[in-house]
Amino acid sequence: MHHRLCFAILAVATPATGFAQQVDISVGGSYSSGHYGAPDRTELATTYVNLGISRSGWRLDTTLPYLWLRSGGEPVDIGGITLPGGLRTNGVGDLTLRASRSLTSLAPFEVTLGGQVKVPTGNANLSTGKFDGRLDAELARAVGALSPFVAVGYNTYGDSRLLELQDGWSLSAGSSATFGSTILIGSYDWSQSSVGGPASHELSAVAAGQLAPGWGWTAFGSKGLSSGAADFLFGGGLPALLAAPEECQCDVRA
Repeated sequence: MHHRLCFAILAVATPATGFAQQVDISVGGSYSSGHYGAPDRTELATTYVNLGISRSGWRLDTTLPYLWLRSGGEPVDIGGITLPGGLRTNGVGDLTLRASRSLTSLAPFEVTLGGQVKVPTGNANLSTGKFDGRLDAELARAVGALSPFVAVGYNTYGDSRLLELQDGWSLSAGSSATFGSTILIGSYDWSQSSVGGPASHELSAVAAGQLAPGWGWTAFGSKGLSSGAADFLFGGGLPALLAAPEECQCDVRA
């Protein structure tokens, strides 16, 4: 869901015209609960800070989370984050670095190519201690207020001393819709488990809007459709525009 949250942050903080560059920040949090293919329930609460830079079709994001984990007896894959089992702990999670490029020259289609690296900065009980990577591509086309999309990704994981993780694919299909200053995104998401459990099937939704010029809001959630997904996840964030070119004197829109 991370790339769609970045899209929502970008959408609520982008000027209407003539804007080639921006720096934005978002703070937020989430809570999820489920079995993730294991016998026991795992609960995870997260707060995060995301710093993003957009320029000429490129976007760079840096995300650092703080995690509160209460897990059962087995390792679980929570949305691409592999966490050990049998823990009640909290601490700083792994840093994520992401870069994406939108190819609007392929109109009427928009292709977005992305890649990210998870850097093992997290506390020992909240990190595999290894680098993980992801490559993904998304194809979308605007049809009036709607923009249907399909996305595919491939995740690679570094094995820890205790876990031999499995690389795997993810797929998403859905649409965004614009209603005035509000953007809604809905999708069906599927991904393979990194710990060899059942695949995750879920329905996800993101909503974003504007609070004031340069300030926005996001809300997101998901409902699991398989034992490999969270029973439910919900959260929200507050994105804000930090910097723009001085020569651009224009309003911020959703």
